[in-house]
Amino acid sequence: MRKLIRKVFVFLSPILLVLISIEIFYRIVPNNYTIKNESVLEKYQDTEILILGNSHTFYGLNPVFFDKPTYNLANISQSLYFDKLLFDKHIDKFKKLKTIVLNIDYTSLSQLKNTDEDIWRKYYYKYYMDLNVPIINWYDRNNYFISGTKSFNSNLKLATRYFIDKTIVDCNKNGFGTNYTKQKKVLNIEENAVAAIKRHEDNLTDFTENITILESIIAKCKSKGINVVLITIPVSKNYAAKVNKKKLNKIFKCAVLLQKMNPNVSYLNLFNDSRFTNDDFYDADHLHNLGAEKCSQIVADFLKQKNKQILKP
Repeated sequence: MRKLIRKVFVFLSPILLVLISIEIFYRIVPNNYTIKNESVLEKYQDTEILILGNSHTFYGLNPVFFDKPTYNLANISQSLYFDKLLFDKHIDKFKKLKTIVLNIDYTSLSQLKNTDEDIWRKYYYKYYMDLNVPIINWYDRNNYFISGTKSFNSNLKLATRYFIDKTIVDCNKNGFGTNYTKQKKVLNIEENAVAAIKRHEDNLTDFTENITILESIIAKCKSKGINVVLITIPVSKNYAAKVNKKKLNKIFKCAVLLQKMNPNVSYLNLFNDSRFTNDDFYDADHLHNLGAEKCSQIVADFLKQKNKQILKP
């Protein structure tokens, strides 16, 4: 019996060693979440514009092109649910905050909590960003093993990237996503648009859950004298042509209604803006670094015009 136990232990030891090593890797190697969780603390004193949202604002709005101190707290696949959790954690700590930018894209209002990529990203927000995430159960094993959120092959792929590139961080100190460059852009935008729409279409048009979240953020901002700018980031013509038009128009109408009902809310719709061409995009629905420069300047100008209107007697 002892020999059998010894053999089993010898057999399992390398496997356990690899699993433990991967878990340690996840706990000590900096990533986008840890970088943002640390860098946002340094922005409390001076930031006047705070950007939230998913990959469209993460890659689409670069703080360096705004004329006021700006920080980008958006992240890949960050739903309004997590926007709200981050907002609740940080909002009272910003000393000079004047404007919050919230992304409203084709998936924002229909994406329900604890679906799609929230299924595994929720643990990142809890562990790396120190958030209390109500949709995580205390008995969930991924509460204790962050590496368990992804497959073994995905873990190895990420570790390999780290050992080759010496980093897995894709954002700078201002929170802007840096790896979607023009040099690396997708070559076939049309083909990419088909795949993107297939991923994004959930066939949901009940926006109640996310409208409630937006109304809560807007109300809190109103009480603190903070303006809210809802923005729909541009997408390629190929992507725009393939979305459900009925759903898209409902999204636009919801954003316009929020603007109409709340004096501290403005809406900027760049979804199909003619100033952007396929040359501005990294893929079908994300701007590359130069496209983000153009978009950021447009948004910055929009904010300046809004500020002038507010200052008028």
